[in-house]
Amino acid sequence: MLPSDLCYLNNASVGLQSPAVSACLKEWLEAEMAAYPRQRLESAIWDLPTTRTRLATMIGAPEAQVAFGASTSQLMAQVVGSLNLAGRRLLIAPGEWASNIVLLRRLGSESPRNIELLATDADGQFDPAAIAHQIDEDVAAILTPLVTSIEGRRYDIEALGSLPRPSHCPLIVDAAQGLGQVEVDVRRLGCDVLVATTRKWLRGPRGMALLYVSQPAMAMMHPNPAPELAGLRLNLETQRFIDLPQARRFDASDVSVMNQIALTAAVGELQQITLDHLQRHVTTLTERVYELARDRGFRPLLQHPESGIATIHLPDAAPLQTRQKLDAASIVAKVCDTAAEPLNIRLPATGSLLRISPHWHNTLEDIDRAMAALE
Repeated sequence: MLPSDLCYLNNASVGLQSPAVSACLKEWLEAEMAAYPRQRLESAIWDLPTTRTRLATMIGAPEAQVAFGASTSQLMAQVVGSLNLAGRRLLIAPGEWASNIVLLRRLGSESPRNIELLATDADGQFDPAAIAHQIDEDVAAILTPLVTSIEGRRYDIEALGSLPRPSHCPLIVDAAQGLGQVEVDVRRLGCDVLVATTRKWLRGPRGMALLYVSQPAMAMMHPNPAPELAGLRLNLETQRFIDLPQARRFDASDVSVMNQIALTAAVGELQQITLDHLQRHVTTLTERVYELARDRGFRPLLQHPESGIATIHLPDAAPLQTRQKLDAASIVAKVCDTAAEPLNIRLPATGSLLRISPHWHNTLEDIDRAMAALE
């Protein structure tokens, strides 16, 4: 049994579904039970477009270009499997997530000729001038996270997206650590593809993720390698299924109604809190992490917090030791494994990396308690 005073500071991992979202689900289930065996009108008319409209508006995308799947990895796999990567170069941000790199190397038979790191400056941010020289007709795709999982770095995707690139080269953004804590607008980002989870920072349901694909990006992709019937339509003349020329080709064949309800509630709650208020609150907490870390001789990975992720380097502490101290104090935070970002050479190879990722429910007292546990 978990202790009653458990302090949760690991929102960049599993993330906690908010009480408001849970209450909405409870109310819905109770109404369903009360009506059984009849069907409630609300259940009968609730459908995916309701949820799709809210998410599309939130990320500044046309509804037809938004799809839903079970996870960011699943959707990323479908996108990567649809691209022609054979014999060409890929440009990838240093903070790219490990599973995405594995997908690029192993999915299908058309592997890229080479994977190269996007150029960065001394501070670890993109170097647009140098990247402009990296991009040529031989580049098949550019991949980057919006916010890195370990450092909490918010990459300047807008600058990257404004650089000229070949028409066959999509800019693919993994916003799993961004959606719900930083502004996500596909038009401003200038990306062709964006994937994001509905848990973590959005505090919505697990087992659900979203995908945005621009119309030009759809045109350059092969037919869906893992088709779902939700993304196909039967041609009555030929009696064959045809692939839709829009993002719905990537839709999961069945999306839980409960997940849709939870996601709609999560989006509504964030809009009520407002992203600006959330960002100010979380920044106050991550700045406190940095302040206390420096006081104790620990090193924050960035000069200042760029997101809701504050990761510090404990040079003299083994990962197991750090984890045990947190467990003893009933603190849930993340002791990072650098293998999660295998191309990020900026990460220290010794000691332990502690990632603290607070959210709306956390307080300065939570931060003080977590940092005190490290003494």
